Amino acid sequence: MLFNDGGAYETSMGTWSRLVGDVFIDWLQVARDLKWLDVGCGNGAFSGLISNSCFPKQVVAIDPSSEQIDFARTRSDATDVNFRVGNAMSIEEDDNTFDLAVMALVIFFVPDPPKGVSEMVRVVKKGGLVTSYTWDTLNKGSPSSLITGHLIDMGFKPDSLPNPQVSEMAALNKLWTEAGIIDLKSDVITVERRFRDVDEYWDISCLFPNIQKIVPNLTPDHVIDLKTRIEEDLTVGDDGMLYQTAKANAIMGTVT
Repeated sequence: MLFNDGGAYETSMGTWSRLVGDVFIDWLQVARDLKWLDVGCGNGAFSGLISNSCFPKQVVAIDPSSEQIDFARTRSDATDVNFRVGNAMSIEEDDNTFDLAVMALVIFFVPDPPKGVSEMVRVVKKGGLVTSYTWDTLNKGSPSSLITGHLIDMGFKPDSLPNPQVSEMAALNKLWTEAGIIDLKSDVITVERRFRDVDEYWDISCLFPNIQKIVPNLTPDHVIDLKTRIEEDLTVGDDGMLYQTAKANAIMGTVT
């Protein structure tokens, strides 16, 4: 699946998440009036997408960060979402409660991914869906992979994910199969974003959390060197703008 952001470029880091989230929702093709559980909801962006695109009966969204939950509760696009502080590996919901549980760009942050998947299975009804999508970080599919790779080559050490190995498609299929989930479907989501120039690319990309921590250690010469390396790797379109693609692996299956 390929989605192009058309002509619009935005300065928010969340643009990448919205691009891939829109395609994922289209791929799911689920019915209306379902009870959703959004596991690891972060700032609530995907929860809002569920609320506004899927006509749900109920959306419960959990995240371990009280600060993220506090922010999510202020979102104007997610006023009907029930945001709660919660742990993906110990979900405080009864068995067989939801029609669908999802982890959006979060499974590689879960300390024990198999436990997280088994918890989603537990709280989803028989015949319901357990699903996830994640940047393919091991195969440089993440939006931050380009800049992270160059920073490593320059001697810097961006923070790594707790469990990047689960971002691969084979690993996701193994996780879902071992959790007893059946009728698996998976796909690669490719999204594309464009930038006016390398300065805009840098202004946006330096906001990624793992990059943000390194920025104070970069000298002006480091930044010039980094921009030169980045510009050489980005595709230049006929319109003169710079293009970057990112890839995410999506999976869904049915609870038995």
